[in-house]
Amino acid sequence: MAAFETARAGYRCVVLEAGSQVGGMAASFDVAGIRVDLGSHRLHAATSPALLELLHGLLGEDLQTRLRQGRIRLGGRWVAFPLRGRDLVRNLPVGMTSRLLMDSARSVAVSTASHDDGIARSFEEVVSDRLGPTVVREFYGPYVEKLYGIGADQLDSELADRRVSAASPGDIARRVVRASKPEGRTFYYPRRGYGQIVERLADAAVEAGAEIYLQSPVTGIDVLPDRVTISATTRRIDAGVGLSTLPLNILATVMSPRPPASVLRAFGDLRTRAMILVYLVLDQPQFTPYDAHYLPGPETITSRLSEPKNYRDGDDPPDRTVLCAEVPCWPTDEIWRWSNDQIARAVIEDLLRLGLPEPRVVDGQVLRLPSVYPVYDLSGAAARTAVDRWVPASDRFVSLGRQGLRVLDNLHHVLAMGAGAAASLRPDGLIDVARWQAYRSEFSGHTVED
Repeated sequence: MAAFETARAGYRCVVLEAGSQVGGMAASFDVAGIRVDLGSHRLHAATSPALLELLHGLLGEDLQTRLRQGRIRLGGRWVAFPLRGRDLVRNLPVGMTSRLLMDSARSVAVSTASHDDGIARSFEEVVSDRLGPTVVREFYGPYVEKLYGIGADQLDSELADRRVSAASPGDIARRVVRASKPEGRTFYYPRRGYGQIVERLADAAVEAGAEIYLQSPVTGIDVLPDRVTISATTRRIDAGVGLSTLPLNILATVMSPRPPASVLRAFGDLRTRAMILVYLVLDQPQFTPYDAHYLPGPETITSRLSEPKNYRDGDDPPDRTVLCAEVPCWPTDEIWRWSNDQIARAVIEDLLRLGLPEPRVVDGQVLRLPSVYPVYDLSGAAARTAVDRWVPASDRFVSLGRQGLRVLDNLHHVLAMGAGAAASLRPDGLIDVARWQAYRSEFSGHTVED
């Protein structure tokens, strides 16, 4: 997005991409002739009208409006997701429903200002205050422990601010009412997979004059008074301004001037959760009619199961489908070292344990992603503050993006970051730091959808 906006504004723009394709976690690729994503992704209805207009202009009819058709495992039962009124009444266990109603009647949501005593609060405390202890016990508690590898009582309240947009039981009730109508649970998705969004943006950037070089990881960045010199494995570039989406821990090792020793030590206290993605190729047209199954409980290693064909009306082969299972872990876990066959068998056992049909698996593929979810643990709060204060922002260089700001944001959020970086260029080609910092403040209020 930054390349597209700067190129069409008349700047010469060069993109150095470490991977073999654009998009990072927002990319798509082929498995058995079916386009798949790196996990379950969708362009949310919360996307700004201006960005939607741009993307519709770039993708045309390929950007489809779709109806969400997921479900979540709660209390040993399947419940429609997004949550819907009649389905909740029909499928949520009676005891859980009673506890949720009691929590709501007590009006447990309180302002965090009432706890302004300087003591760090946990994710568990804040979400329990906002939504009640039943929601934490039955869903958020086990789910965040599965995703982040530590208990909800050890995670910082900052995670609640970034991942839980509902502020009260009333908020949830209003969303249930909205999602009970088809127009309240729509999303956008391209005919050729999620990665088509970024691929088309890259094409448009090139059409506007940008140059994009793949398989060109950056090895050095020198921020000088009169220029920025960027070295990569394929070339060396002198630029007026550098915009970086490098993971911050990598940026710290390749950038000059280097960060202070205290910041380098802080990186050692930051943890990022890994993800194993298991793709199962099935010799059948469809596994289930659902686009995604959310699995918060500890009884499975899988946290979410998606079926890419169900996200779109595309040109996929009619006689086969692919499932994508997301398995969060640490790179030091034993499961990280399992063979692909071992991991695939474990995922299949998950499906059978949940009462899902036995999949007719004929092939598969496994990807190991070592850096997916930044962990907002209470013990790392000081380290996160130290790193955040260091994040480069000068009139010649800024860091942005999900990895470049170490955030959990959705695609529409990070596209806004790219547009904001481009909009922060002054007429003389340097960065208006005050304007960029204003964008940074705006980005800090992003809350992840779902």
